[in-house]
Amino acid sequence: MERPKVTPEIVAEAARQLAADNGWSDEQAADIAKYYKQWTDGYALAKELDSWCGWDIDVSTVEALDCMGPLVRELHRKVCLKWAKENDIQPPLPIGTMTTKGEITGIYEHDAAYYKVREPGAINDSRRLLVKFEDARAA
Repeated sequence: MERPKVTPEIVAEAARQLAADNGWSDEQAADIAKYYKQWTDGYALAKELDSWCGWDIDVSTVEALDCMGPLVRELHRKVCLKWAKENDIQPPLPIGTMTTKGEITGIYEHDAAYYKVREPGAINDSRRLLVKFEDARAA
């Protein structure tokens, strides 16, 4: 079962939430959803909205638009958590397995289907990589 991807519906919902939080119209929410690209910061999104939609941009608008990426990621995280629960997604490799990225030391409990992996030769013993179950390969 494939992990859900960020969809236009997730982006549109995030844009509606952002618009509602800032007193913006439904039309402005649609503009945000149309011009948002994954990993775009508020400044780049503001430039697009100014150029293509005629938005009157100021510092507070840029700061507000900076929240779009985190909103999209949080909504996507919730969709993935639901997917993992509904499909009973289980780790394919046991804890202690050496992978191509390091040793699996646990399951990350704040997101769906991620291992905590200690990199080989790691100096900071508390630092871990987060690796999707489907991306982990035994070494």
